[in-house]
Amino acid sequence: MLFIVIVLLLSIIEPSIKAGVLVALIMTLFKYLDTFIHELGHFVAGKLVGYPIKLVIIGDRKQIWSVNIFGTLFIFCYGFGGLTVIESGNRVSRLRYSIFALGGVMLQIVVMGIIYLTLGIGSEGNYYLPLLFMIINLRTIIVNLYPRIFARYGEYYPSDGLLLKRILQMKASPDNRL
Repeated sequence: MLFIVIVLLLSIIEPSIKAGVLVALIMTLFKYLDTFIHELGHFVAGKLVGYPIKLVIIGDRKQIWSVNIFGTLFIFCYGFGGLTVIESGNRVSRLRYSIFALGGVMLQIVVMGIIYLTLGIGSEGNYYLPLLFMIINLRTIIVNLYPRIFARYGEYYPSDGLLLKRILQMKASPDNRL
C-alpha cells in the first residue's frame, strides 16, 4: 500500500510514471478477474456434477465482502488466491471428481477462446490487452495444474494438479468419500 502511495506521489512530479501505474492497475484487475473465473469454473462444475459447494473464496487475505449465491457463500478478499470447498462426506466417483478438479482450468480456456475470438489478437487497434489477459490466464493454469499443497486459514488444501494426481491413483470403489 505504501508503494502505491509513493508511486502516485511521484507521478505528480514525473508524469511518465502514470503509464506504469495504469499498467500495474490493469494487471492487478486482470489477475483478480482471472482468479474469479477459475473459482467460478470449479463452482459451476461442482454444481453440474451434483456436489454441494460449501464455500468459494476469491483472494487470500482480509475479507472485503461476502454474498450467498445459490446456497454457497462467496467470500471476496484482498489478494489473488482462491479456493472452492465441497462439503465433506459426499461419495465421489473418479469422473465427477475429475470434472470438478478441471472445472476452473476449463472455464479459463473457454474464456480465453472467447476473448481471442471477440477482441482478437490479430487486430492492430486492440493487441495488448487480450494478449496480456491470455498470458495471465496461461500462467494461472500452469500454476494450478502443478501438484502441491497450500495452506489457507490454518488448513491444508491440494492444488488442482494434486487433486488430479490423487484421482488417477484412486482405486475404483463405491466407498470413496471426500
